[in-house]
Amino acid sequence: MHYLAEHQTFDSTAELNTAVYEHIKRNTYELNDTDRLTLKTIARYAVKFAGAAHLKAETLADLIGKSVKTARRAVNKLASLSIVQKVATTRKINGGKGANIIVILPVGSGEETADVQSTMSNRGQAEKPTEPTDEAPKTANEPSHSINLSKNHVIDTVPACGLKNALPSEVYSAMARYFDADEIYKYYGILLRAKACVDPTLILEEHPQPFVEAWHAAILKRKQRRIRRFDDYLYASFRQAAWTVKARENRVKNVGLLAEFESFLES
Repeated sequence: MHYLAEHQTFDSTAELNTAVYEHIKRNTYELNDTDRLTLKTIARYAVKFAGAAHLKAETLADLIGKSVKTARRAVNKLASLSIVQKVATTRKINGGKGANIIVILPVGSGEETADVQSTMSNRGQAEKPTEPTDEAPKTANEPSHSINLSKNHVIDTVPACGLKNALPSEVYSAMARYFDADEIYKYYGILLRAKACVDPTLILEEHPQPFVEAWHAAILKRKQRRIRRFDDYLYASFRQAAWTVKARENRVKNVGLLAEFESFLES
């Protein structure tokens, strides 16, 4: 049995894909672009034994186009959020520390006390560190740069319809006209951060129109090439939309208070 088999956390690539995007969705505020890229890169190399990849920090850094320090920081962040688990390995030849096996955890695994050992109890995980060969063999789930990802691999984007039930319908409809799931996750995250900056208690489902209008206006300016930094412009636009909603709520609240006061005077 291949040494990665005992660390497999999913029964299929489809389950792995679903978990990856659910992790991204649940950690919208915590994950930056590098973190998301790191997670998806690990997932691409964790398809043969779904959920388990053996990647050196140097290899991962090269794949994501970042420094080794940045790659390690991203993996540590994913681990701290219970998205992945690092499994220590030792080299058979000299007994030294080998590259970590990186295991993508099922969503909700952070609530379990035993982490990977608990999620893989039925897969017979060994209690001691795995002992691969001195250099981890390159397997079919670890393609080189020249190999095109097949339909069985984690893809860069999933159809936007996969988010239809996760976002307010008006916002989903507006964003799905232009982008797939990856970008929608990103831009919806910008919307949520902008709204939270103004008032975290604002309920987007009750006031979607100002945000949809801000989105379409930003898209139009982007098409006209009038925006240099689209993400920053979008954040400012969504924040202004949140202020618009907040002002409307305050006006409604003030009108209600005035009506109550007038009713009190008449009683």
